[in-house]
Amino acid sequence: MTAPHPVPDAPPAASSATAPELHPLLLRQMKRICKDASVSCARATPDTMRVLLARVSKAYADFDRELYLLERSQEISSREMLTLHAKLRASEARHASLVSLSSDWVWEIDAEGRLMYITAPSESRDFDFSPYLGQRMRVDELPAVAGSDHAEHRARLIAKQPFRNFAFGLSRPDGQPLYLRASGEPFFVEGRFAGYRGVASDVTKASLDAQAVNQLARFDSLTGLPNRSKFLSQLEERIAHHADAPHQLAVMFIDLDRFKVVNDTLGHAAGDQLLRIVAGRLQHALRDLDIVARFAGDEFVVLIDTCGDRHVVPQIAQRLLDQIHRPVPLSGKTVHVSGSIGIALFPEDGSDADTLLKHADAAMYVSKSSGKNTWRFFTPELAARRQATYTVEEELRTALDRDELRLLYQPLFDCLSGACSSVESLIRWQHPERGLLSPAAFLSVAEDTGLIEQIGQWVIRTATQQVRAWRDAGLHMPYCSVNLSLKQFASETLVQDVRDALTLAGIGGSSLEVEITESQLMADPERVQGILKELRGMGVRVAIDDFGTGYSSLAYLKRLSAGTLKVDRTFVSGLPDDKEDIAILRAVLALGHSVGMEVVAEGVETESQLAMLKGMGCDRVQGYLLGKPQSAASIAERLTTSTVCETAS
Repeated sequence: MTAPHPVPDAPPAASSATAPELHPLLLRQMKRICKDASVSCARATPDTMRVLLARVSKAYADFDRELYLLERSQEISSREMLTLHAKLRASEARHASLVSLSSDWVWEIDAEGRLMYITAPSESRDFDFSPYLGQRMRVDELPAVAGSDHAEHRARLIAKQPFRNFAFGLSRPDGQPLYLRASGEPFFVEGRFAGYRGVASDVTKASLDAQAVNQLARFDSLTGLPNRSKFLSQLEERIAHHADAPHQLAVMFIDLDRFKVVNDTLGHAAGDQLLRIVAGRLQHALRDLDIVARFAGDEFVVLIDTCGDRHVVPQIAQRLLDQIHRPVPLSGKTVHVSGSIGIALFPEDGSDADTLLKHADAAMYVSKSSGKNTWRFFTPELAARRQATYTVEEELRTALDRDELRLLYQPLFDCLSGACSSVESLIRWQHPERGLLSPAAFLSVAEDTGLIEQIGQWVIRTATQQVRAWRDAGLHMPYCSVNLSLKQFASETLVQDVRDALTLAGIGGSSLEVEITESQLMADPERVQGILKELRGMGVRVAIDDFGTGYSSLAYLKRLSAGTLKVDRTFVSGLPDDKEDIAILRAVLALGHSVGMEVVAEGVETESQLAMLKGMGCDRVQGYLLGKPQSAASIAERLTTSTVCETAS
């Protein structure tokens, strides 16, 4: 038997310095071949040896192929990785560029609401947000932005829901406000909520502008108090809150007394300062739960929460009056003003805001007519009186449109000659249902509602045109008198109204006389004096009516240069027996004549009164004895039949 070929021993282990390390793939193949060789070495033949060598050769070939494929795979993977890295770097650069150019903030907060990341827009690089990093964001530090509901925003955060366009304010480290409008979405890591990411834009300017507009719309720019609109909304809220708890609210309507005198005497700047001071005092006198607002001009309103004790209302009202009445230093002078307060209670005097204010306003007018510097509660009787006033006001407006007003004329007579020297125009209202109404029935309403200016214009225009008509008929009426109220003197157009009426009628200023009472004169002497000076410059005559009932001084009479003093009828009625009336009349006659004024006695109703006035040297008389108020036609007839009448100048 031929001895089998021995299996070649494994090659001797090479030292680490010289033997090359086999690749793991080839090493595994060779180990498997060697194992098979050891199994079959007992029956080794040339064929088996060839098989083993072939297997070794194949192992090397397989290794070369796998190694080639592996290297190719690694080469491709490397190129793909390089491409991906390039794309990633380009994306990162593009993202960074967009963020740097964006007008939005990019932010991220963690699950606890702490700010973890934020980028400022390009125009806000100077704003350092680092103090906020790691801190919870306080989105309610500043007043809320209209249209953003903080409660709804918190509910969305709790529910882990996205939010859009939520605007809020933060206080910057330098104390300046910062308003942002943010949108965000929750993000999750391995299924767990990790926080919010989003964008935000700077809306500080728009928010502050909106707040300024709201401030103007809801607050008085002069005093900073709530205005009418704001107060009404607050009142309606309180009414709704106390709907089931009566006797909880009181509304006070406050009107300053003599404010116009201060405003006209010291100027509008001083008047504005006075209003600011009064506003501050009213705020100081009230409790935190009460509200004070400025309605208009010198009118304030106060809302009192009585907390169930209505006795606190008069105490607060008196405290407010005391504050208003304190001296006020203005323009180097000490000014004293007071207030008149009307009070309406909820729900006794009204269950809605408009009614409460209307009734408080009515009570205020009672306070003013009761001597001022006092307060009055609204009563049902006031409601009836107020309703009657409203009715008169509406009917009076209609009367102006329907030409229902009339002028009657009462003649004045020269004491010595008995001639008709002039007439005084007296307004009446030809009411379609109530007949001919005297001024007492409607002029006070006209004063309160501002209709007096329109009525006054009508009176001046009608009187001057009537003088023109008499003269066109060949009748010589020297002049006609018209009565002016203090409200008319407050009008900026009074002088122009007179000038226009004279021009339209085609008569001179001396054909018109204006009458003003001494109480009206003293209420605002500087303004009245200025207007009368302008009227005298046009040739218009001036008469002081109802003299002796007020407190005029000789100095004012001299400065006014009025041409006529009309003695009030109360000093004529006692003649010829009342010694005090006689003494007063003698003094007035002496006073008037000493400054070159003509004296007229009003209310002459008896022959004995007329005789005594003639004997005392009175210049002219007026009264029912000689002539009642009558129509223009009756005056024309009287002028026609009169043997003596002064000629028009």
